[in-house]
Amino acid sequence: MTDDPLALHEVRQIAAIGLSERKVGVPPERWPLVLRKLSNERLTGLAVAGLAMGRLSLEPEQIDELLDRHRSAMVLALTIEQRLLVLSAAFEGAGVRAIVIKGPAVAHRAYPDPSMRSFGDLDLMVSTRDWQPACDLLVACGYRRGLPEPRRRFDVRFGKAATHSDAEGYQVDLHRTLVLGPFGLWLDPDELLANTERFVLAGRQLERLDTTAMLLNAALHAGLGTARPLLLPLRDVAQLAWDPAVDWDRFAAWTVRWRLGTALRHAFDCTTRDLGVDLPPVARRIGAIGAGRAERRAILAYTDRRPAGGVALATIPAIRGIRGKSAYLFGLLFPSRAFLRARAGGRADASYLSRWRVPFRWVTAVRVKRPLKPRG
Repeated sequence: MTDDPLALHEVRQIAAIGLSERKVGVPPERWPLVLRKLSNERLTGLAVAGLAMGRLSLEPEQIDELLDRHRSAMVLALTIEQRLLVLSAAFEGAGVRAIVIKGPAVAHRAYPDPSMRSFGDLDLMVSTRDWQPACDLLVACGYRRGLPEPRRRFDVRFGKAATHSDAEGYQVDLHRTLVLGPFGLWLDPDELLANTERFVLAGRQLERLDTTAMLLNAALHAGLGTARPLLLPLRDVAQLAWDPAVDWDRFAAWTVRWRLGTALRHAFDCTTRDLGVDLPPVARRIGAIGAGRAERRAILAYTDRRPAGGVALATIPAIRGIRGKSAYLFGLLFPSRAFLRARAGGRADASYLSRWRVPFRWVTAVRVKRPLKPRG
């Protein structure tokens, strides 16, 4: 896809369907690339909606292939929603409050039809206080954590989320904050969890972030989740930014108090650039909020310096106190043997020496002032 800018342009136009008046057509020679990208980035729902709206023009064979991919995506989404219903009952029975922060929450709130927004896993958020009970509960429900925490209590102090998978490979990302690194440490997860609302799924009342907090999560995920923003999170930002339920005064207050200005400006800029759509004027004003030196340095950690350990290195100055910084560094440099083995793919010969090669590469890359290419 990176070798065919025309195909990427068409995928971006499809990702913006419903937000612009553009009509999109895909020549047969580029359709296999476009279809693969639509599937990989979970955009088939928007493409199908484009067909229904007359915004996407495809040949009959292309339509059949698209509908086949989208059918598979919907089967996966419904299966995940079934697991959400089971887990929500288990969490409620154990007295653990779990908030749905992506996937079904966004699909059923932000989009005209939830089938427009597919998802491949389940994201739940709990308070730091409930973090370990929630992890234990997932294990009791048949989910296994893929990567143990480096050291005891590392997650509740410095982590973002832990991925748990069941025997069939379905994943639950259990969050205690929205993003890894300095921006995740600066925001207040407990205040976010005080801003929720109810939604109905298959007759059950579930809890999700309210629209304002959902937009914040979408923007941080879009701008900071990957070095190059994915299209579906960017579409979430555009979809939610125009929602009249967003409380922009509260959003602006969070932006200032939690030092999120550069992160949100990056997400909003990427949304308008990659999707070619406008955001509300108030979003542009939020993006124009001034940022301090620490924020300006932090955003580079998630973008330009990400392959060279930017996020991990930028986390150190964001941690309060020498003891906290020391605990973070100790956990990174001297993690448990179980963590080493898991990071090494289960190899029994995993060593601290192999672990230390990673920060050595980071330091070397910084010293020679050359960007480090991500590993394939």
